[in-house]
Amino acid sequence: MSFAITRRSALGGLAATAVLSGLPSRVLAQSLRLFGAPIGVSVPLAHLVDRNGLAPLADNATLTIWRSPDEMRAGVVSGEIELTTSPAPTAANLYNRGTGMRLAGVLTTGMLYLMTTRDGLDDLTGLAGQRVLVPFRGDMPDRVFQVLLRARGMSLGDVDVQYAATPLEAAQLLLAGQAEFAVLQEPAATASIMRGIAQSLPVVRALDFQELYAATSGDGLDIPMAVLILRDSLRDRFPDLPNRLVAELRSSTEWVRNNPASAARLGEDYLGLRQPILERSIPFMNLSVRTPAQARGALERLYGELAGDSAALIGGGLPDDGFYLDIQA
Repeated sequence: MSFAITRRSALGGLAATAVLSGLPSRVLAQSLRLFGAPIGVSVPLAHLVDRNGLAPLADNATLTIWRSPDEMRAGVVSGEIELTTSPAPTAANLYNRGTGMRLAGVLTTGMLYLMTTRDGLDDLTGLAGQRVLVPFRGDMPDRVFQVLLRARGMSLGDVDVQYAATPLEAAQLLLAGQAEFAVLQEPAATASIMRGIAQSLPVVRALDFQELYAATSGDGLDIPMAVLILRDSLRDRFPDLPNRLVAELRSSTEWVRNNPASAARLGEDYLGLRQPILERSIPFMNLSVRTPAQARGALERLYGELAGDSAALIGGGLPDDGFYLDIQA
């Protein structure tokens, strides 16, 4: 299993070096590896690690970025990943499969948009017969798109869907004229706008999926797209970690929202995403940190919607109470 190496992830080797060089074993005991998605929800994690926010619980915390949800799932199953951001349905699936991964927090209220190179679309019904680029087949962008179509009496069969491996690939295909519409999450949505400007090709946000989703049910619930999960074995080693982690991550998220330019520079350093794109993308990421109890209603609505397509997506059914850690932060 290989993961993208970030500026700080290299520090993870210090613990092993300590053992070989005879340094105190507490260095190893206080080593903590965080993993994150290659999208904006990992920027607060980068800030948390950069400011050493988990000291003294773990004075050698590092952040490593995984490349795809499949890579993250494999890392969890192998035991290499004990603390990571995750798509919400993947988190439920991993818990239901008995991996010992439980929910510590929800990191956003949604960051999905329908981007287009043409004007005049005011609802998804206008996509009938149109080609739409969708990244991550079977994962969050695809599934939420299907939920919204279903609410309008439509299905993927009514749309000419072309799947892309990643959001950035979908954005590139949109700019190359392969389609006039693309379902994109941040920061790929903002990247499509900025790269379109460079190519003299106007790209606009036609629809905000967060608004459509909230209006669909009438209950105003958001899209808890990305979550934070951690393994029981990690809680055994760091009993105070869940509460401390959520509290410090909430502070880092607030800093990111209030300091987009500085946060974007940090994000470029850790995630390899371009600073100008990240800076303009942050206001559209809807970053927030909620405890499992605060977000449970939104999660169960989302899981119920997704299970309507295939309960296998979330591991067979709604996760039970044990999935939701009792976070006091």
